[in-house]
Amino acid sequence: MSGGLARREAANAGAHWIAYTHPVPEQVWEEWDSPVGVALVPAGRHWDAVAMPYDRLLTVIADMGPAAWEHTPVLADMSCGRTYVFVPEGTAGAWREPGTTAIGRGSWLVMSKPGGRQLRVGQWVNPPSLITRLTNPADLSASMRRTAHDDKPEEGF
Repeated sequence: MSGGLARREAANAGAHWIAYTHPVPEQVWEEWDSPVGVALVPAGRHWDAVAMPYDRLLTVIADMGPAAWEHTPVLADMSCGRTYVFVPEGTAGAWREPGTTAIGRGSWLVMSKPGGRQLRVGQWVNPPSLITRLTNPADLSASMRRTAHDDKPEEGF
């Protein structure tokens, strides 16, 4: 770890967790420090994500209960109402829930710095922290099936 990176916001464990999922962690810090204030971070290295509409996430959160979401990162792009639930790396290859899109290796997400300025794009609904755990994909899938509506599912993007 370089000296500059080691000194960067040592107390912001969530930001460090995100930065170290990038092949060049220093690049993430530089992007966060830029006037744009967001970083482009690759999925499929230490985590995958499941994208779903914000309203759908709220239903799933209510079904799974608050304990299921403690210390679990959830990102949002409020410009389009899309949210991203972080799941273990490799989940994207097997994910098949209607109305969602799996984000894995080869895909990138725009992220604000956890604990920093939050923008409509890459905004943290639930940021990573000192204790960060990924959402169990089987639990997420079961909740989505339990809360599925009878209407036509929204297509993934």
